[in-house]
Amino acid sequence: MTVIFQIMRKLSFVFILLIGLPFAFISCDEDDVIINPPDNGIVLTSENNLYEGDLYILYLEEEIISTENTIFMLQDLIDNNQGTPEIELQLNEAEQQLDILNSNLAIQMGIEAEYVLPPRVPRRPPNPPPPPSPCIGCVPLAGGFSFITMTPDIANLNIRILDYNTEEEIETVTFGSFVPSENYNGVVSIQPASLNNFTGQVILIVERQDINGATASYSLNVRFY
Repeated sequence: MTVIFQIMRKLSFVFILLIGLPFAFISCDEDDVIINPPDNGIVLTSENNLYEGDLYILYLEEEIISTENTIFMLQDLIDNNQGTPEIELQLNEAEQQLDILNSNLAIQMGIEAEYVLPPRVPRRPPNPPPPPSPCIGCVPLAGGFSFITMTPDIANLNIRILDYNTEEEIETVTFGSFVPSENYNGVVSIQPASLNNFTGQVILIVERQDINGATASYSLNVRFY
């Protein structure tokens, strides 16, 4: 009887373990699945939020100005009887490039009009301080941001911020996918980012892919103050 009792106790213990295992697996699976993690009360302001779409517009505007200057120069050569077949080809290519840039700018401006975006760092600061030294072609931006945002038209995004003089990496921000913020009606995805009190001239290198699979890479010369 003692032997039978001990066997029954062992069988009961094994049976309890087998019953408990499915619940343990279910519990682990539920803990591992995280969908749209909360923003932990992030409040976006015109000082702490840098929107990538604004960077793209700044890049397009700078490229449009540069391309228009190139067209003016080439056309002036042709008008003064200094044109060559090569110059005419360059003019034609520049005019086509200008059309593409203006089209991309209109699309990006339309995206901003479509979404009601939260407050963000102004794309063109009203009164930026003068640079401590000449900074030709620099775009002034407030550098006290804590977050970078993107909109649902972008599938993934990578931003590298490099010191202009040393090319040392100051910050890298990667959006592997668009994760809508619950606090802002899902129109932005938020990632933490910081310059760690850095001020001065930097190079922004941006790689973006939209929801249609189209990719774009651009760089921007920025002076953070």
